[in-house]
Amino acid sequence: MLKQCLLPLAVSCIAFSGTSNAFKLLGPSWENGNVSYDTSFPGATPAGQNWSNAMRQAANKWGDQVDGLNITFTDNGFHACAGYTGAFPEDGNQNASGFYTQACDEAFGTDVIAVTLSRSFGSFYVESDIVFNSNESWSVYDGTTQSALDFRRVAVHEFGHLIGLDHEESNAAIMAPFIGSIFNPTSDDLNGARDIYSPATGGGSGGGSGGNPEPELRASLEEPSASQAASGITNIRGWAVGTNPISRVELYIDNKYIDNIPYGSERPDVGQSFPNYSNSEHSGFSMIYNWGNLSPGQHTMEIRAYDSAGRLETDSTTFNVHAFDNSFISDPTRVEILSDAKITNGRTITLDEVRADGKTYKVVLQWNTATQKWDIAEIN
Repeated sequence: MLKQCLLPLAVSCIAFSGTSNAFKLLGPSWENGNVSYDTSFPGATPAGQNWSNAMRQAANKWGDQVDGLNITFTDNGFHACAGYTGAFPEDGNQNASGFYTQACDEAFGTDVIAVTLSRSFGSFYVESDIVFNSNESWSVYDGTTQSALDFRRVAVHEFGHLIGLDHEESNAAIMAPFIGSIFNPTSDDLNGARDIYSPATGGGSGGGSGGNPEPELRASLEEPSASQAASGITNIRGWAVGTNPISRVELYIDNKYIDNIPYGSERPDVGQSFPNYSNSEHSGFSMIYNWGNLSPGQHTMEIRAYDSAGRLETDSTTFNVHAFDNSFISDPTRVEILSDAKITNGRTITLDEVRADGKTYKVVLQWNTATQKWDIAEIN
């Protein structure tokens, strides 16, 4: 049995350098690239983000970008520890995951936050399960690490083990042995996966030697993020780059087409990160959206980027809307603060009584580094 784990952040243990491939492979792979995974993962974050959705999003960050890797999902309620311990009998080599206080048959190691348990026969995997340490605090978000662990980026890392990737300590990679600011597979990670499942266009043989062209199309939805409450009128933004010109970026909310998002704004940061893509410094997309048009609660958003050759790349997120009953209050005199502000910590302001268009609400403001302003985090 192969056992691969992920540890908390420890920057001093990682020294990223260079740009050549350095991915490492575990050896086995899934026969014909077919992986069936049970995502009947119960529960959600305190903010209402569903663990099951986050698991599927994590898996698709590999499956959508690696030819020859086909990840499908089931919802049968299988237990991740089935077959690894006598308490849970064998379930027919079903792949599953869950939150547990132990790594099935033994305690989690010191600072271990997740473990992938895999069994293989010959050169092929027959089962691979992911166990998350329930003793830790978890959430779902992108960007800089927070006090709670980001479940989705950890799931992306563990899915990398599940498809055959080992830890990578030389290049910037989601497969680094310690969790950090990376939350998507990097070029090095994808080159490793392609080396396994699409060798004709993969990262070269020998677990990291040889070259591989950049993916033909990349796209990233940056706002709203899963950790950010959507309220008021703000931007939807992100970027897309490709070996061919980007023709359009479509916006979908709750699986419904909304509009095309204007594309081509300046993104010098993307240009620096992806200099091999033509015009990557003008790869941004953004549009203004009134979140009051949506009902309060959880929603899903997806962007679909198309290039001139008709290729498609997607990115998605699950977010929570906080809004007043009236989606647009045009009269400023209809909004009034009736209570003193409470500073609950250095970055949170609570207003217990805010009168808005004739109704009283509790409003919580939090500092948002990405937008450089105080954003509404809750409206109750």
